[in-house]
Amino acid sequence: MAEDNQQQNSDNQEKLNQLWNKLLEHGITNEILCDIIANTEPLRERAWQKLLEIGPSNNSLRYIIEHIEPLRDEAWKKLLKQKPSNYELKNIIEYAEPLRKEAWKLLLKQKPTNYELRDIARYIEPLRDEAWKLLLKQKPTNSDLLFIIRYVEPLRKEAWKKLLKQEPIKDDLKHIINFVEPLREEAWIKFLGMKPSNYDLCEFIKDVEPLREKAWQKLLEQGPANSDLCYIIKDAEPLRGTAWQTLLMQGPSNEDLLFIIRHVEPLTRAAWQKLLEQGPSNDDLCYIIKDVGPLRKPAWEKLLQQNPSNDDLKFIFKYVDSLRGVAQERLSKEKDRDEILDEIRGLK
Repeated sequence: MAEDNQQQNSDNQEKLNQLWNKLLEHGITNEILCDIIANTEPLRERAWQKLLEIGPSNNSLRYIIEHIEPLRDEAWKKLLKQKPSNYELKNIIEYAEPLRKEAWKLLLKQKPTNYELRDIARYIEPLRDEAWKLLLKQKPTNSDLLFIIRYVEPLRKEAWKKLLKQEPIKDDLKHIINFVEPLREEAWIKFLGMKPSNYDLCEFIKDVEPLREKAWQKLLEQGPANSDLCYIIKDAEPLRGTAWQTLLMQGPSNEDLLFIIRHVEPLTRAAWQKLLEQGPSNDDLCYIIKDVGPLRKPAWEKLLQQNPSNDDLKFIFKYVDSLRGVAQERLSKEKDRDEILDEIRGLK
């Protein structure tokens, strides 16, 4: 059994040697060598030496530092000679704990950007306070503060105070309302003072369930457009019935009704009946025939009553397979009739 294992190992090594030589013949890259170093331990040292020979990129060295512990120190020394970027140092601080202290000192010498500092504050708890203090000295943007507020709970309160001093814009407050539940109510009150648009309120109605009723009442105060109500009918199911009644009171256009027929299945029939009361255009009927299967037959019958034009029939022929034959037949009759009229005119 032992001899069999030895023979198997020998065969495997020989196969690896053959494959290695083939790779060299085809040309080898940093990426391929890093893959071998990470996943093929018997070839690790050989691949590492080859990488050093062809010249490792900083990114390759960073990968090895983060993932290949036996080569970490050697790769780190090589990276230092090649001058690591701030991004590379940030990742090493995050993923290679034994080198964290040294990489942090070097990053400080190279002057970290706000991006590196806020990431370190999020992911590296031992360096969080120091990174935050440096970020404050470097004048964080509103986006930097939003990042801290959303992702770094221990610094949330302080970052929120700083944001308020810097006067957040609407989009800043919308971000907090959407993603930071503990500050939602306070941000909402601040947002109301900025005169939210109907579009803003519709977004909250759709996406922020705890504020849905308050946003709806505010929208009613400001006077929703029909398009606002259609948006809510489609995307905010809990308010669908109320918004539909409001739309009926305001007087929906055919376009509004067509939108609901096509996109809000529970109200398709009701919107269809309302459209019939108002009088659908041939274009309205053509799009219903094309897009709304359950109403295809009654919409086709209605179109026939309204004397479809050749363009209407051509549209049906092009887009509605089930009515292609009858549309073609109607078109042929129209063609025959036109030819007869042309003959009559020619005999005058």
